[in-house]
Amino acid sequence: MSTLGEEVRVLQKGKITIPASMRRKLGIEEGDCVRLEIINNKVVILPPNTVPNPTEVLRGLAKGIKIEEPIKQELMKTSAARVDAKLKRAAT
Repeated sequence: MSTLGEEVRVLQKGKITIPASMRRKLGIEEGDCVRLEIINNKVVILPPNTVPNPTEVLRGLAKGIKIEEPIKQELMKTSAARVDAKLKRAAT
């Protein structure tokens, strides 16, 4: 585990600037969101994509899967079961 430390000044409204060398090393670019956590009384900055976005994870899992067909099949099964039940009741 390598350490890279620099001292930065906290500006108005708690703003800090992450030094360019650290941004490059972590792949942090302008507009990226980072996560701040307090761990053992230290502020830790987690770079983008450290914590996966649940929506992106689900989107990746469903990639290539056509959802419409399984839904249509399920609706057809349910409809057929209802019709079958009505026919059985009508026959008795």
